[in-house]
Amino acid sequence: MNRAPERGPVVNGEIADWSFIVLLGFASGLSPFGMASVVPALPAIGRALGSSAAQLQFVISGYLLGLGLFQPMQGLLCDRFGRRPVLLGGFSVFIAASLLAATTHSLPALAGARLLQALGVSVATVVSRAMVRDTHSPQSAAVALSFITAVMGIAPILGPLAGGIVVDAAGWPALFQMHAVMGSALLLWMLMSLRETRPTVTQTMTLRDLFNGFSVLLREPAFTAHTLTYGFVSGSTFMFLTMGASLFGDLFGMTASRFGVFWATLAVGYLLGAACAGWSARRFGARRVIAAATKLGILASLAVLFTGELLPHNLPLWTLSLTLVIFSSGLSSPLSLSSAVSQRADLAGVASGLSSSLAMLLSMLCAVVSGLVYHGNPLPNMLLMLGCSVAAWLAARAAYPRALRG
Repeated sequence: MNRAPERGPVVNGEIADWSFIVLLGFASGLSPFGMASVVPALPAIGRALGSSAAQLQFVISGYLLGLGLFQPMQGLLCDRFGRRPVLLGGFSVFIAASLLAATTHSLPALAGARLLQALGVSVATVVSRAMVRDTHSPQSAAVALSFITAVMGIAPILGPLAGGIVVDAAGWPALFQMHAVMGSALLLWMLMSLRETRPTVTQTMTLRDLFNGFSVLLREPAFTAHTLTYGFVSGSTFMFLTMGASLFGDLFGMTASRFGVFWATLAVGYLLGAACAGWSARRFGARRVIAAATKLGILASLAVLFTGELLPHNLPLWTLSLTLVIFSSGLSSPLSLSSAVSQRADLAGVASGLSSSLAMLLSMLCAVVSGLVYHGNPLPNMLLMLGCSVAAWLAARAAYPRALRG
């Protein structure tokens, strides 16, 4: 029998202690919070370290690289060494990396610290899902995972708000000090209340098994196509994310806190898209919704291009067009990821990690390219955003060739 955490027993298949789920939700939310909260700080970091936009993208891409490289390994680690030690170890790394980021005086060191931050915090999502599966019936697990997913969805909204306020009030190093404080508070909470939940008898996948699973999945055309759809949709967002704070600072004089509010407003569009994804997929089918979402992404990217070239000082039009980009991403991303994972039921866990990892690595490349091409003129970035949107649509056509043709 699976052992439930001491403070979170299961009673009649229901969640008996929400504090256990709240803790896992906050732990999982720290990863997207750590990503989003840095965005408003990029101009301040650039001024302090004498870095250009092409160099600043490493603050973003380093984090994405960490998530992409290490996320697929977390399931193997928590099965072999236990959920609790992997989670505690990961958050200890995150705290140390946050303190390093707060005290560094060079961009390469900051990018390295960001990679280590992602390495540490990447354990939370995988381990949290495993702990919920260990301790809950399928019905109550669905409720618990819905809460965890909701927290992860809110984190990218709160992150820019908090990051912008902290940077304007106390400077960019205070942002990473905030990360360290948040990580320390969660680590202390885990030490006091979290118990090991790994079943006594757990089949552990070897590293060879993991890579064999990767090989099988990468030979599945539908898995690859859905993963590329997810990756290019995410990449189109990062084409703006890397240079947005600098661009809007130049166009509208936005401070870090004002851009944080602006980006948080856009992030609401992602939540609305994700909320519509489940309902619309049940009504119309996932493939039709993905088709419509990727086409909307192309139209929204064209609207961004139109705004940037013809009406660059029209903030309402910027807001509308970028919100449509983010909304289309929220509509297609969960369905694309779900479709990629569902291709091989026997490798669902491996597929989830690999699909997310590949999408993060593709987003990292988009962030790198975005920083390299931005020199004050957003046209190259907007063209690349459009290119990513078209690539997402083409990948979706490859996944459902007959359904999406025409």
